[in-house]
Amino acid sequence: MLEKSLVVGEYHIDTSQNSLVHGSRKVYLGPLRTSLLHFLCKNVNTVVTREDLAQHVWGRLVTDHTINQHISQLRKSIGTLSLHGLNISTIPKRGYIARMEGVGISENNIAPITQLEGSANAINAMKVLVVEGVAADRIQLIEQLESLDISYVEGVATTIEAERSVALQDFDLLIIDTLLPEGTGIKLIKRIRTGQTSASADISILSTHFDVQRELLGLNSLLDVQGLLLKPFETTRLKQMLMVANKSNVILKPQAAYELVPTNVLDNSLT
Repeated sequence: MLEKSLVVGEYHIDTSQNSLVHGSRKVYLGPLRTSLLHFLCKNVNTVVTREDLAQHVWGRLVTDHTINQHISQLRKSIGTLSLHGLNISTIPKRGYIARMEGVGISENNIAPITQLEGSANAINAMKVLVVEGVAADRIQLIEQLESLDISYVEGVATTIEAERSVALQDFDLLIIDTLLPEGTGIKLIKRIRTGQTSASADISILSTHFDVQRELLGLNSLLDVQGLLLKPFETTRLKQMLMVANKSNVILKPQAAYELVPTNVLDNSLT
């Protein structure tokens, strides 16, 4: 049985949803291609033979044509995310290799990274504001952030409290609940990007929701949100997204572009 989640660099292979996630973007792979990518990435930057793939992915002998077909489909799926740091290459007469930048090298062997260990210290100095309406979710998220040794964490329940907090403290990251009543979470993000709060307009932002919705991913893209955290929160996924947010440089669009973004797209799903 596959692990529920495999994190390699900035990429998250979610075997519970048969998907590949990078930041706020997600592509559905299906069970077999998820298993295929999972095995390749567990052996990242190492050549994997067709025999190895047949044994560990299919559990039986399969033709080279079958493997080639699924590798080709997997490449297309990865291509929909426009990923440049993850590539699957064919090694003639040997097999395939999942290539990824930024992995650790030990002697002549390239070791896979299944946790974001190398950049762990980069997030310790972050100051994070959690804007989460549900008390239990807010407490859980704060506890997880504290367990990751984040230097300063503050939690509030409403956007009004959030605006007061950013007026008193310089934060590096905001984690904002998109399920806040009347879409106020999305509206807060829009206010930040248009310079209507005391927070820096280019501050890193993560949004939270209990589901991956096309409309939400579209809003995240339009409002330059660095990523999506799904409820219930997972520490591994949280750490990954903190790394992504920490390394992100938000290049702001013209203010008019943010002003045109609708904030009522999720109204049917908000309570």
